[in-house]
Amino acid sequence: MKRKRVLSITVVAVYFLFSVGCSSTGKRTQMKSVHITANTIRSDFMAKPDTSINIKQLKKHFDKYPERWNSVFKLLVETDLKSLEPGRIDINENVYAVVSEYETKNPLDAKYESHRKFIDLQYIISGEEYIGLTHRKDLDVISPYDEEKDIAFFEFDGGDMLLASPSTYFIFFPEDIHRPCIQVNEASIVRKIVFKIQVN
Repeated sequence: MKRKRVLSITVVAVYFLFSVGCSSTGKRTQMKSVHITANTIRSDFMAKPDTSINIKQLKKHFDKYPERWNSVFKLLVETDLKSLEPGRIDINENVYAVVSEYETKNPLDAKYESHRKFIDLQYIISGEEYIGLTHRKDLDVISPYDEEKDIAFFEFDGGDMLLASPSTYFIFFPEDIHRPCIQVNEASIVRKIVFKIQVN
């Protein structure tokens, strides 16, 4: 009887040590939602980063605020985006997202815009559109910067035209003046999620 008790205690002790070892190892090797270097963005999100993204600037912001970017990619990876209803999603005090559904526009009806307080991560859940992008400083201002809405609008019929679809996501910093919602061939319905990541 004494030998059986000793054997049972030994088995339990070995199991406990093995479990703790696995648990602590798993914690140490737990993957972050996103890994950003000076040249690459790696995550489990199925879509790929567009080549227009300023990765060096993103890396600098990520190094300072990793929890903000991890919260964004965590939602992208773990959520069925197609099931999201239009509206605002508050993720934390520094990040929120807006899901919207709209009809794409004629290029002449789409205006360039910029932000100061927030960085945009834009992803097309369904449909496709063009997004204009420019870094020019001499654009004609249509609506001056509105601090409450964090947006200014500009008139410009140029810039790069970037094709946005469910295979690609975009990140726009304050100096990335962008013009979303432009139709591809003809007007169509698009569903998009835009993450707003606080700059400071």
